[in-house]
Amino acid sequence: MATRRGPELQGVYRDEVERVIHEDAFECAFRAGMYKFGRLSNRRILELLHTTARSVEIQLDADDTDLLDRWFSVYSIYFHELKSRQHSALRRAG
Repeated sequence: MATRRGPELQGVYRDEVERVIHEDAFECAFRAGMYKFGRLSNRRILELLHTTARSVEIQLDADDTDLLDRWFSVYSIYFHELKSRQHSALRRAG
């Protein structure tokens, strides 16, 4: 899943699953920040990560709870970073 706005860390991931965690979390954080709503589905996130792992033949060492914790940790970082950028831009414009 490639994103148009992508995280700035493209190309520095340990594996394809880690890349998907970052790209998907960033995309969701971006949309949540832009539209002030969003529905984060654990089922969708896990399906995305498991499908990615299968497609590149990676054995996931983490259980689903750990995968979700990683995804939401990354999401939180991107969400707060994007919100901070938004507030900084508003202050500069005002």
